[in-house]
Amino acid sequence: MQIIFKSYGDLGRDINKNFEKFSGDWDLVVGIPRSGMVPAYMIALALNVNCTDISSWVNNYPLKKGMTRGLKNELTLPWEAKKVLIVDDSIMSGNSLKSEIEALPAWLSSRASTLAVYSSKPFRKDVDIVLEFVPHPRAFEWNIFHHKVISRSCISLEGMIKKSEEENNKNEINFRYIPSGLIDTIVSCQSKSKRQEVESLLAERGVSYRELVMSDSEDNVMTLENLINFKVGKFTDSSSDLFIEYDSYQARIICQEAKKPVFCIKDNCMYNPGDELGSRFFKNKVKSLMWKVVNVKVRKQGLFM
Repeated sequence: MQIIFKSYGDLGRDINKNFEKFSGDWDLVVGIPRSGMVPAYMIALALNVNCTDISSWVNNYPLKKGMTRGLKNELTLPWEAKKVLIVDDSIMSGNSLKSEIEALPAWLSSRASTLAVYSSKPFRKDVDIVLEFVPHPRAFEWNIFHHKVISRSCISLEGMIKKSEEENNKNEINFRYIPSGLIDTIVSCQSKSKRQEVESLLAERGVSYRELVMSDSEDNVMTLENLINFKVGKFTDSSSDLFIEYDSYQARIICQEAKKPVFCIKDNCMYNPGDELGSRFFKNKVKSLMWKVVNVKVRKQGLFM
């Protein structure tokens, strides 16, 4: 299995290369909180128009802008906008976007068009503009720790936490991130004798998990080779689809040995095993090819201009 990963950098590049799809005489860009706000601001900056969230648009809260640049259309209130682009980062079933649109007053929705940066389907009629086709399984940098994939993930405990480097706080433990969902398995090189201490720490920080796997070693010391083998073994034996690791070298080896995807926090990238010749692989390849062919044809015909 492979997981397609999109970073903030990918998001910016995908918006820029598809500029002609949404270029036009827009008065206002409206983002759907939370994940739709980042691409909404990127698109608004590219178009040089105001940006606001959907609640502020509906309630007609005054628009704000910086002092360093003028806007194409100087608006004071969102209701002054006659042509509005509603933006979300991605669309799957389309139910979330549909519910947002249906909740709008008819006179406001009649002014709006919808845009999703990423779609799980290559062709759809429930959104006006799609920038990129990204099939499942997929993960985004801006929500990977708050996505349901966490419930199918092994996570390195040592990758989650970081001890303070300050002289007076050497024993203080800070978390790099705290997933908001139930983690399938947390893997730690700490000795089983410290289980109660680790469980208390996780409970204190609000980390929920199905299983905590700890080392049989009594001295909390493992060679790098043994540490990697320990993580690979637990990942392979588990039903998890993804391993989340901080260290770059370990992430690459775990992926190679376990033959499952590994997300590396330090590199901010997804390591995937070699392409698998399964039905999902072929299906996604065919869909991607169809998407590229259609986009090339449309660009040549000038339909996005």
